[in-house]
Amino acid sequence: MIESGTILKGIGGFYYVKTSKGIIECRARGKFRNEAKTPTVGDFVEIEIDNDNLGYVKNIKKRKNFFVRPPISNIDTLIIVAALKNPEPDFVFIDKMLLIAKKNNVDVILCINKTDLDDDNELERIKEIYKNSNIKLIAVSTYENEGIDTLKKCINQKVTAFAGFSGVGKSSILKMLTGLDLETGDISKKLSRGKHTTRHVELLEYEEGSYLADTPGFSMLDIPDIPSNELYLHYDEFLPFADDCKFSDCSHINENKCAVKDAVENNEISKSRYESYKLFYKMLKEKENTY
Repeated sequence: MIESGTILKGIGGFYYVKTSKGIIECRARGKFRNEAKTPTVGDFVEIEIDNDNLGYVKNIKKRKNFFVRPPISNIDTLIIVAALKNPEPDFVFIDKMLLIAKKNNVDVILCINKTDLDDDNELERIKEIYKNSNIKLIAVSTYENEGIDTLKKCINQKVTAFAGFSGVGKSSILKMLTGLDLETGDISKKLSRGKHTTRHVELLEYEEGSYLADTPGFSMLDIPDIPSNELYLHYDEFLPFADDCKFSDCSHINENKCAVKDAVENNEISKSRYESYKLFYKMLKEKENTY
């Protein structure tokens, strides 16, 4: 019997695939070793089920995206969680994750938590930084239960991953969205794994058709391999100005008569975004020069 489904978990060569027949334990066919392709959590697959209700992964359908570390595919939405205060927002980290999302065809939401601490208009400053970036920003206070319903509507019927540093309130947001408490091991219990076992990448279906990607280490991803001369294309606020630069191959770093740099000076592009651009450009150039 042939069924289609989604890989929720993979451990020790076994894959647990959600199908219309329930979750089926599967092995992968040997052909994947020959093709140097490994079934991955998030993959849409075709499986063959035998009479003992055990399955074999026969085919991996085309992926929307794929991450090597942590290994997961077909993420729909990435939510970058930052706190307004305690700790202060790390804009280089935020911009790096925005790059990763854009490069991998992932919708992205910048979630600013702890807005109940905003006694100096910091939220408006952050909004100003990203106002021309085509980034969806949602302000949240788990303390006052604000913004959670808006956030939940954005991830309904999607596969969602979260990225953010310790202390920004990621676990509290996840608990309010899903009803599960990561800090006390509710996900471990739901997925029948011991709280102290090694964590693997898994998809948790917390509502029908809505999945949370439990991805340890997702915040540690490196900037993607983008040609340095194409980096500016991933900064939407640069695009209205880039064609007006004097040089067609302008890097927007050192050249004279650079319309992007002029836009930064005129506050049409935020200085914070431009500083991250320069940092990433330097990193990409250094990587290119080592090849």
